[in-house]
Formats: sequence, structure tokens, C-alpha cells
Amino acid sequence: MSAPLSRKQEIAGRFSRAALHYEQHAGLQQQIAAELLTGLTPAGVVLDAGCGTGRESLLLAGQAAVERVVALDLSSEMLACVPPHPRVQTLQGDVEALPLPAAGIDQVFSNFALQWCSSREQAAAELARVLKPGGPLAFSVPGPGSLAALVSAKVLAVNHFAGESDWAMALMSNGFSDCEFFQGSFAMHFATPRELLLALKQIGANTADVPREAHLHGRGWWQRVSAALESMREPEGIPLRYEVLFVRARRDGDE
Repeated sequence: MSAPLSRKQEIAGRFSRAALHYEQHAGLQQQIAAELLTGLTPAGVVLDAGCGTGRESLLLAGQAAVERVVALDLSSEMLACVPPHPRVQTLQGDVEALPLPAAGIDQVFSNFALQWCSSREQAAAELARVLKPGGPLAFSVPGPGSLAALVSAKVLAVNHFAGESDWAMALMSNGFSDCEFFQGSFAMHFATPRELLLALKQIGANTADVPREAHLHGRGWWQRVSAALESMREPEGIPLRYEVLFVRARRDGDE
């Protein structure tokens, strides 16, 4: 009998299975990335932590002041989908154990990825380790209130999303200062419950911090989920809504 998968292996596996069709279903993530990129001035060596299929890595690499983008992801299949670019280096790895030397990165960018880390503190410590002193960090994560329709369904297992104070504590206790936070609400609407859940699956985002047994679904489960999601229907359809937390901080030390 094979050993049970670790949480990280399960996450990597889900995103690997989603890799080929990820971009077709990642419209919400792309909207959030556009907001995160607004006002940034990428330069030097930039780490795109949790790059997925590399859409934002290429946007970053297209900036004149960027020397190189390190496109890092846990999933090798996601990295295989990153289009070749002379200034993009793909790297498989875990944000909580970065396969990078200390103080070799000028800036860190991460869109909708750090919520998958087991420890915010460990992720912050690793990002601080690889950043040069004074280097900026910009990331987005789902915040409390995200996926409210799924939470209200009660029979759906969803991740707990940390809030501003959680991230502030993790960052400021692990080498960051000048932390700034702002929030935005982003939503997509679906015609049916099945389409909504399929969209989550197609971007690999249906991993939850629950025992595997909770994912064994039957007909009764589906009927309850369908009825609960239908009760949340809005004029545009059934909402998949994220309350997004945008974070900017700076590595301690002088540039």
C-alpha cells in the first residue's frame, strides 16, 4: 500500500492536473494580478513565487528594468506550460524552502499563491532570506470572506483564509517592515452549481485542509450542495467571490 500523500504533494498534484487548461479558467486570477501589478516598478532579479503557467512572469520580464524573472512553482507541469522567454528562468520549488541563495533577489511578486503555504511565518522567513536588504515584496491572497457561498453551503470543505493581522504578524516577525494592506472584491458568476465547482477544479483550487474522507461525495452531497448554491443565486448567476488582500512590504535593511 502506498503512503498517503502529504498536503504539499496533494496541492502540487491538483495544480499539475489543472495545468493544461488552467489559463482558460483563470480569469479571476488574471484580474487580481492586474490590480497587484498596478503601481509596481519591477527591476533587477524578480522572483514570481507561485508563478503557475507564467502569465505574470512574462509580463514582469517585459519590463525594461527587469534583468531576469525566476518563475517558481511547486508543480512541474505548471512550469512546463511557461512559454520560453530569454529573461525567464523556471524553477520548481516550495516557497517555504526556496532553492535559492540568500540575498540574491531584488523583488518578490506573488499572485494568489501564498495561501497554500502551511506556515505564513516560514514563507515570510524564506522570502526575507532570499531578498536583498530593502527589497520590496508584493503579493495577493484570498482574505476572510472569500468563497462565502461555498462556506454557507456547509457541506463544502474550503480553506481558512488568513486576515490582515495574521499576515502582518508573520511578515513583521520575520524580517519585513513598511507593511501596507488594501482589499478588493472580485467575483465571477456561473449559470449552474456544476459549472462553478468545475471552474474551481480546473484551476486546481479545490484543495482543502480537511481529511481526504471529506472529499468522498455521493448523490446526497451533490443535492445539498446544489440547493445551497442555488440559494445564493444573484441576477448575474451563482457567485464565486473572493475578498482579496493585497500586501506590500519591504525587507528590513538598507538598499
